[in-house]
Amino acid sequence: MLHLVLTCLLLSVASGLSMRRFLLPYFSGGDLAEESAPVTIVASAVFLAAVAFTISDQNLWAKSVVLMLCLLLAAMLDDARPRLTIAIAAASLGAYLGLRSFG
Repeated sequence: MLHLVLTCLLLSVASGLSMRRFLLPYFSGGDLAEESAPVTIVASAVFLAAVAFTISDQNLWAKSVVLMLCLLLAAMLDDARPRLTIAIAAASLGAYLGLRSFG
């Protein structure tokens, strides 16, 4: 049970912290995404990988928990330090991948 809770938390952090930067090019603030394109590219990769692992590895209730926590994190945190935010998201995804091999 602890393994499932930890994996849900790690996927939520990875997707929630990278969601804002992933969605940035699709809204009116697209110029900011072009200025920091490497961060946006990494955020997009982390977000899409976290969503893919959520869909493929988790059961229905865990998917809903990950989605709710992801949206909560994306709404609460701002994008003032995008490199740090994306680094934490990538580390969370890496930790999830490490735990995934044990499960």
